[in-house]
Amino acid sequence: MTDMNELSGRIDSNEEIIDNLIKKTTELEKQVMKIPEVNIPDYSATLSAIIKELANIKRDNKSDQLSLLNTINGKLDKLPKSANRQFRVLLFPETNQGQYYKIVFGRLIPWGLCFMVATYIFITGYKAIEVYRYNQDVRQSMHYERAWLYLQQHAKKKMSFAMDEAYDKTADK
Repeated sequence: MTDMNELSGRIDSNEEIIDNLIKKTTELEKQVMKIPEVNIPDYSATLSAIIKELANIKRDNKSDQLSLLNTINGKLDKLPKSANRQFRVLLFPETNQGQYYKIVFGRLIPWGLCFMVATYIFITGYKAIEVYRYNQDVRQSMHYERAWLYLQQHAKKKMSFAMDEAYDKTADK
């Protein structure tokens, strides 16, 4: 509690000091406004001369710095250089990990999976069409075989002889 009282007392004294300073500055401003002409000397010529001298000093320093840099670069160029070649395969990037993972897991993997599924469906569909055509060919050839056997069983001698002759002519040699 005493700390709080002490702090509030300090704040009150600070406020009084600030109020006194404000009053004094307003009085000084009023006095300056009452003075008709205040003679302030013109230092613009001396200031411009100082600015020119500073610019010259800066230019001189730049030329000195450039010559120093050139000598340092020359010495560094003369030193033997070590070449460190690295051949690395990075599975994960050293920088911009957020963008990498966003691209890989957000776009490449889903599109890759879609492509694999589409390829699987295409290959499976192609195989299904081949199997269907093969079954149709087998059915048709079995139908021809049954028809041939039926004709052979119910044919007369002349017809049976013609059928055997046609079979022999069409047989693979």
